[in-house]
Amino acid sequence: MLTTLDPLWVLIALTIFTIGIIRRIRLWMMGQKDERLEGVGQRLKDFIVYAVGHKRILRELYPGLMHFFIFCACAIPLLIILAVQVKFSIPQLPGNLFSLFLDAVGSLGLLGIGLAAYRRYIQRPDRLSDTRAEDALALIWVFAIIFLGFCVEGLRLSITGETGVWAPAGYVFASLFSFVEPGTQVSIHKLLWRIHLFLVLGLIACTPYTKFLHIITSAINIFLRKYGPPGVLRQITDFETAETFGVSRIDEFTRQQLFQLDACTRCGRCQDNCPAHLTQKPLSPKKLIQDLRTHMEEKGSQSGPHGDVSGKALIGDVIEHDTIWSCTLCLNCHFQCPVFITSVDKTIEMRRNLVLVEANFPVEVQAVFKNMENNSNPWGIGRHLRGDWAKDLGVKTMAEAGTADILLYAGCAGAFDDRYKKVSTAMVKILQAAGVNFAILGTEEGCCGDSARRIGNEYLYDSLAQYNIGVFHQYGVKKILTICPHCYNALKNEYPQYGTDFEVLHHTELLLNLVNTGKISLNGSPGKMNVCYHDSCFLGRYNDIYDQPRKLLTSISGISLVEMDRTLDRSFCCGAGGGRMWMEEHLGTRINEARTEQAIAAKPDAIATACPYCLTMLEDGLKSKNVFDSIKALDIAEYIYDAMKK
Repeated sequence: MLTTLDPLWVLIALTIFTIGIIRRIRLWMMGQKDERLEGVGQRLKDFIVYAVGHKRILRELYPGLMHFFIFCACAIPLLIILAVQVKFSIPQLPGNLFSLFLDAVGSLGLLGIGLAAYRRYIQRPDRLSDTRAEDALALIWVFAIIFLGFCVEGLRLSITGETGVWAPAGYVFASLFSFVEPGTQVSIHKLLWRIHLFLVLGLIACTPYTKFLHIITSAINIFLRKYGPPGVLRQITDFETAETFGVSRIDEFTRQQLFQLDACTRCGRCQDNCPAHLTQKPLSPKKLIQDLRTHMEEKGSQSGPHGDVSGKALIGDVIEHDTIWSCTLCLNCHFQCPVFITSVDKTIEMRRNLVLVEANFPVEVQAVFKNMENNSNPWGIGRHLRGDWAKDLGVKTMAEAGTADILLYAGCAGAFDDRYKKVSTAMVKILQAAGVNFAILGTEEGCCGDSARRIGNEYLYDSLAQYNIGVFHQYGVKKILTICPHCYNALKNEYPQYGTDFEVLHHTELLLNLVNTGKISLNGSPGKMNVCYHDSCFLGRYNDIYDQPRKLLTSISGISLVEMDRTLDRSFCCGAGGGRMWMEEHLGTRINEARTEQAIAAKPDAIATACPYCLTMLEDGLKSKNVFDSIKALDIAEYIYDAMKK
């Protein structure tokens, strides 16, 4: 029974908790307003699936089960206590199964604590190398609560003389006190109950000030997560009136972005899958989030509204320039995070400030921007030559055709890169063989602007996008076919920010449809060949296109698909995303070479891609590993065209 003092202690604990939460809310409210929250029903469903059900956490079985056991051991008793306090009727289970259930939950909690301690202090994986004293304290605290709970249960069984049939773990603990006199057992029971109560109240009180805060913030972040295509960047619409662009101060992030800093659990899954970190670049998504959180706390502790924290600049001191420019924007951090946090949106905002306000970016990018501005392609080749790749293929331009069912958008690589012109040519011949009514824009086609946007030059991206949209509208374009995932993502997911509603297809989608409908026949076979497919970040994680390329490859007689260790939504970036295609890679080992080594380890006869950047990077990797003559890299369109010819 609770004494008359217990309500007071509960009130004190809740007061301390509330003060701490208010302080955190004040930190989050430093940020800029977010968009209005919609889709509450779906959010509640995802909350149950991902926060309660641990769907993403359980993708890694060991740490997943470990966390799930501890979560259940804490959450279920707490819910029961709350239900009792509000006089909620708990359904009675037959044969005292309820007691057995709680006994099992507590046992799993102890197992989870043991697994956590073994993983953090014996196995010590690299992603947990920043273990802090508070991590040990958290484990000890939760262990003490569960352990003392079993001691209290064991004493109750010993005092009442009940059997341990419905509480086997409690019965084991009862044996620990079997030698103690009954009267003493009662006194110990009262003492341990009191200690247990204060440990629980202490945990509640300290939650906003410790690692336990993620119990609340991680779950809420799942509820607040953004829907729609992942990786779509915030549009800047006030170029003429804004005084600054991007983020150079912590309070220029949005409130949700600041909230995410407190939702991070430091599990390190993002770091384990970050291509930049794994190739010794100065970027760890986990560290970036934690550094921003520390800076937010320092900022919140000062009295001035916008002053620097001890002279620290967000960009340069808190987050180094090389860290910002190392990111390939592959989205692996977002897809592996159990609670849907990403560092990509924060990185982009800091890049925007560096580019648009400070004009501070890698020197080689300056020529890329100039080339895009003057000739609408990164190489700076005269835009009047953009249609030359198709001169001898009998392809009409939209100006000549007037209209067409499909606009083939070649993109900069498909029009200017000598290697990828072969892919454009193969695609044209496939479309012609299938009787598809299509046309190109020729010299009227412009760069989609993806690289400019992801490097941080939103102003240049805006001008490129608006030009293209104007041309599309001029010819009444309804359906667009791309052969580059970067073009595909821009036209499909980001141009709608300007009000477009084109149907956009990637060539792997259309090719699979042509094969399935019998409009093209794959009569030839390359002979028995093992092919490994590299998932492009912008095709896979950005647009959920994983099956179509694989189905196309396996539809060709003789080809067997072999998978690399990192594949599907865990695929390793080629190193060219996020504008890195146009930047020097002077730190660590080259990302494309690391990916090539992963491909070689699968022992393929050839590599398949569906992206011009990936094809370039993998071919360079094969050359650097001296296996270019024995392992070829081809676009899927080339595999299909070759199978049609034979």
